[in-house]
Amino acid sequence: MAAKGDMVYAWAKDAEIQKKGECGGAVTALLKHALESKAVDAVIAIKKGKDLYDAVPVVITNPEELIQTAGSLHCGTLLMSTFIQKYLDGAKSMKVGVVVKGCDLMSLIELGKRNEINMNNVLTIGVNCGGSVNPILGRKMIKEKFGVDPDKVTKEEIDKGQFIIEYEGGHKGISIDELEEEGYGRRSNCRRCLYKVPRQADLACGNWGVIGEKAGKATFVEVCSGKGAELLQKAFKSGVIATAP
Repeated sequence: MAAKGDMVYAWAKDAEIQKKGECGGAVTALLKHALESKAVDAVIAIKKGKDLYDAVPVVITNPEELIQTAGSLHCGTLLMSTFIQKYLDGAKSMKVGVVVKGCDLMSLIELGKRNEINMNNVLTIGVNCGGSVNPILGRKMIKEKFGVDPDKVTKEEIDKGQFIIEYEGGHKGISIDELEEEGYGRRSNCRRCLYKVPRQADLACGNWGVIGEKAGKATFVEVCSGKGAELLQKAFKSGVIATAP
């Protein structure tokens, strides 16, 4: 029985979601279950556009299409609350699930207070965030500091104080501090952010706190509301995710 305050490791049971998602794909699996079970009418997420530096917001109603949004894009700097407010009438006539960074969540809550968004219709899965990178500056940074063609990069991540890229021929990491001392790295707002674990979401998820053999293979999930507890419990009972203490 999941309850507010619980903390578990979780990962997707679906092999494709496991492979494409971050840290075992738990977030993608949870959102897919929310759609399949009709807990939400649509999922608002980000998918890769032309390349890793092109983050595109999408409204997904077909659970099978959610795999397109698996994985992270640190060079995508969109604000999801604005998308919901402007293009989905503030979720006033539909229930939506959305993945949020701390800034997304703070904005959602403020817009909810102003009756611009109906937070009763919004299921939020928060992701721990170390910051995002301006896409234009990101391309410049990879070319000039990493000495790699930005178009050859297949994956990027921020981990253990480094910005890390994988590309055709290898991988490379450089200290975030070093990059930012030279004018690269994260957006200035992200450097000042004190809200890296969004615990006002229904679930707070991420790779922080995952140690031992589960590191990189499971997501740390903290249950932050009754709505989050219900989603986690039903997804586990349906066999969509597996969990461990």
